[in-house]
Formats: sequence, C-alpha cells, structure tokens
Amino acid sequence: MSRLFSSKSGPFMSFPQIPGRLFPVLLAFICLSQPATANDQTALVQLVEYVGADYINAVADGVVVSPAEFAEMSEFSALLAEGVANLPEAEGKEELQSQANELQLAVAGQASEQQVKSLTQAIRASLVRVYGIPVAPKQAPDMAQAASLYQAQCAACHGQSGQGDGPAGVALEPAPTDFTEVARYNGRSLLGLYTTITQGVDGTGMAAYEGSLSDEQRWALAFYVGAKAVTADVEDAGEAAFGTIPGMKAGLSLDTLVAQAPEDVLDSKGPEAYAALGYLRANPPALFNKNRFIALSHDKLALADVLYQQGDQRAAKAAALSAYLDGFEMIEQQLAAVDAALLREAESRFMAVREAIDRERGTAEVTAKVVSARAALDDAAAVLSGDGLSPAATMSASFFILFREGLEALLVVAALLTFTRKANAVRATRHIHLGWVAALVAGGLTWYLANTLIHFSGASREITEGAAGIVAALILFYVGFWMHSNSHSQKWLGYIREKVDSALGNGTVWVLTFVSFISVYREIFETILFYQALWSQVTPLTMPYLFYGIAAAVAGLAVVCVLFFRIGMKLPLSQFFRFTSIVLLVLSVILLGKGIAALQEAGVISAFYLAVPTVDWLGVYPTIQGVLAQVIAVMLGAMLWLRGNTQASS
Repeated sequence: MSRLFSSKSGPFMSFPQIPGRLFPVLLAFICLSQPATANDQTALVQLVEYVGADYINAVADGVVVSPAEFAEMSEFSALLAEGVANLPEAEGKEELQSQANELQLAVAGQASEQQVKSLTQAIRASLVRVYGIPVAPKQAPDMAQAASLYQAQCAACHGQSGQGDGPAGVALEPAPTDFTEVARYNGRSLLGLYTTITQGVDGTGMAAYEGSLSDEQRWALAFYVGAKAVTADVEDAGEAAFGTIPGMKAGLSLDTLVAQAPEDVLDSKGPEAYAALGYLRANPPALFNKNRFIALSHDKLALADVLYQQGDQRAAKAAALSAYLDGFEMIEQQLAAVDAALLREAESRFMAVREAIDRERGTAEVTAKVVSARAALDDAAAVLSGDGLSPAATMSASFFILFREGLEALLVVAALLTFTRKANAVRATRHIHLGWVAALVAGGLTWYLANTLIHFSGASREITEGAAGIVAALILFYVGFWMHSNSHSQKWLGYIREKVDSALGNGTVWVLTFVSFISVYREIFETILFYQALWSQVTPLTMPYLFYGIAAAVAGLAVVCVLFFRIGMKLPLSQFFRFTSIVLLVLSVILLGKGIAALQEAGVISAFYLAVPTVDWLGVYPTIQGVLAQVIAVMLGAMLWLRGNTQASS
C-alpha cells in the first residue's frame, strides 16, 4: 500500500525499475485485451482522471512544454477511446464514444488545460451514468481505522501527513504523491482512489488489496487519503453549508460524493457544494446520518427475531417497538413527503411484526414478518437516497400537507366562529380567536424547541399526536352533541339571539376556547413535522415550489373558509346547529382513529392487525382497536342523534 500513488502518474506508484508512465498504458492494455467487465469500466475512470490531472505537465497555454509527456497524453487519450469502444452496448454509449473521440482530438490539437479538464469531467460523468459504475460503502467509513491503516501501509512513502515525503519514497521515481496538493485533489474522485486500492495494476509493484483488506477498509482508506487536501477552513465552511443551505443534503448524495471529483462539484453546484464535499470526505458519517435510523431499525428487527426465537417475548416486543420508534419513526416524515404509499405499507409491516409477537405466533411467522419489514426498510432507503423531489412533486407535497392538515382545524374554528357571529356573541368570538392564536404561538414555540433545544423522540412525537387527537375527539364529540341537542330547543334559540354571551356562560366559553386551541395545535404539530421532512428533500432548484405549494394551500383554505361562512350565515340558526354538529361529530371520529393509531405506534395501546384498507383522510387504520373505537363512536353519535330528534318531536 505504501507504493500506491505517484505525483507524476496519477494514482500509481511504481518500483524504481518500472517507469511510472507505463502504468496507465498497462492498465489500458488490460482493458483492451479482454472482454469489458465492471472492473474495466472503473479502470477507465482511473485512466480518464489521469489524463485530466497530468495534461498540464504536457501542454501549457497551447504550447507543448514536455514532448515526452505530450506523447504520453496522446497515447492515453487514444487508448481511452479504444477502451470505450470495447465497452458493452448500452443506452448512452454513443455519446460517451463521441466524448472520448473529442478528447483525443483536443489532446492532439494541444487544447487548453480547461478544455481537456471539461472533457475528462464529462467522460467520467458519462461512464458513471451509462454503466452505473459507482459502488459505495455500505456504512460510514471508520476514519480512525483508516488513519491506522495509512500509518501502517502508506506513511513510509507518502509521509505521516501525506505530503509525499516519507523516508522510503526518497529513492522512488516518480516521487510519491503529495495528497495535500489541492490541484491533484480537485481532479480525483473517491471512486478512482478506491478502484486503485482494490484492483492494483497487474505486472507492476502496485498490488491489488482486494484480498488483504476488507471492502470497508479500502473505502475508509480512499476517504482518508482523499481528504488530505481539505483545509480546516474549507471543512468548517463545508459543515456550515451542508447543515444550513436548503437542498444541500439532497444534492450531495452518496453517489455524488463517491463518483465526482471536487472540480466536478465546483463547476456544477458551486463553491458551497465544493466545500461541503470536502467536509463530507473528511467526515463521511455526516452523510450517513440520514439513514442511520434505517440501519438502527434493521438491527432492532433482527434482534427482535433472535429474542423471540429464544423465547423472550417481552424483550422481543421491546426490540420491535424500538425498531419503529427509535428508527423508522425518525425518518417517517421524510418518507411521507416522497412516497406516502410506501410509508403506509412500511408502517403496516412494522405493526404486523409487533402483532405477531404480541399474539405469540410461531417463530417461522415472526421471522417472515421481520423479513417483510426489513424489505420495506430497504425500499425506504432506496427512495430516500435520491436527489430530492421534482418541482411538481415538491409543490404538490407542500400543498397537500398544509391543505390536508389545515382543513381539519379550519372546519372546527370556522364552525365555532360562524355560530358566534350568527348569534352576535362578541365575547365568545374573542375567546375562539384567543384559542387558535395561542395555538399558533404554541406551534411556533414547538418548532423552535424542536430545532434548537429539545429532541423529540419517536415515542414523544406519537404520544403527543395521539393524546392531542383523542382529547380533541372527545371535546369535539361533546360540542357537536351539545349543538345538536340545542338545535331543537326553541327557547334556547330565542334566548341566544337576545343574549348569547350570557347564555353560553363562562364554562362553555372556555370549552370553546380550548376546542379552538387543541384542534389547531394538533394540526400545527403534525404540519411542522411534515415540513421539516419536506425541507430536507428540496434542492435550490425546487425550493421556490415549496413556497408555491404553501401559497396555493393558503388560498384554497381561504376559499373553503369563505364558503363555510357564507353558507353558515345564510342557514337558519337551528339548521346551522344541526349542520355544524354533523361536521364536528365526523371530525371527532377521524381524530379518534388518528389518535389511537399514534398511541399504538408509541406502544401505549396494543395493536391487532385487521385486513381493512388504510383510509388516512378518514382516520381509518387496519387495527381492531382503532376501527372498533370509531365504530362505537359512530354508533353512540347516531344513538344520541336519534334520541335528540325523538325528544324534539315529542
């Protein structure tokens, strides 16, 4: 490993008796002398990076400064074109071949360094795109282990700090690579470094380390040497950019980090992304953080299966619950913003695991449920590894998040305000406004705490949503029934027309205030979680569409509000009472189902799977407890409704 790289010949370091410039020739010869394989494709990435990095040693300002180097570049560009020609047929190969031919002509014509660099960048990107070349580490590279590997294998030639000044490298020609050289750093991808470490070069002193180092170790070493040129200032700027610039996390995917050289990112994404790439090279765990919860879920599900096989049902249940709450729940909102159907499917599979353990099913059945849930996790990981949402998807998701969540709260508040306005109840109207305004303030405070001071665990989120949903459902049920029971009382209707504030009384007014608060706060809490997830999926290109979606949702809610007020104000008071009571009773059933589902996900209420479809907008989820509670609520509401009608007719 100490003879891995040379400053003159790109990624290669030779024994003294073998000229460094022969290595790319040998590499290309290997590619051309046998059928193309995936390894040959990645070897071409190495070759094109070499041309891009060393062309400056051959030509400067359109003048050949080294005939030997120029002959080398001419030969390598020709070999690259031949290597591309030998690749298997694929969609996009024709464009790749054209780029390789253009590079060969550019070198022959002594083109500028910038033109050659642009062509090599384009060829590297095409190789990655057409042949799906990038492979990536399955987990965050262990940089501490990489530092130890470097000292043991590489420092003798490349020096302890990577400046190419190791004692064993003094006699080598060409000299060992200076990894701190920014110009060379800019032109090298992690894929090229990893491929060199893995494959080596046959017939040279550069041995293949595929057999002696694990895949994880080779990736760790590639990241380690690939970050030597990253200064502290660049790393700090990159950390700030990666953590604060909207869309940066989505734009710098793992494939981008591995396959693109820093100069590619600088040209295509700008200086902030360039700095962020440097930060990620030096701190790869930061990129893996978005999927660490998926990895945790995988591990906890596997543990639950093992514990159940061993007969420890209680521990297995705890592990299965942790797999959801401490893992999947933390990326649930991100997934909802990208693929809501997959989210519901994954939730049902997690629930099926817990149910199978709860009901003491056979070990084979529990294992099958665990395998199914882990497959859903793999699907979620694949979805979340993309480069963010399209403009249309961003706007659509943004619109429906706010419109769906806002509609439930709006209907409650609008119903209460229409009632108090019809009766000219100034004091009650003020209290209702106080309720929803307080909910907005509380929601803003929740958002601040969630982003600065307090970390909301999966369990706390679900318990908060569930408790708020059930409390709101009970109060809405009470208010809805109260409105219906009084809709037939002529004495009551006449009285509130004259003096409604007194008729309502302090107790009832504060109930209306609390209804307004809890209904709005619950939806704000959920909306905050959804928009936090959606924000992580947008890019600078699609960010405006997030705000377009918000604006469209606000406009839609305003239209609903105006229509509700106009219809409500035109209805006679008794009919309005009955209409509003229906709205509130329906909303109470919906919130009851959502509240129970949230508490089930938190493990507060047990769950038994039921073969019914999920209807999210009605709060119907496939569990016996949730469906049964909603059925009982509907039956109770119908019974009280009929009883009120009977009393009125008599």
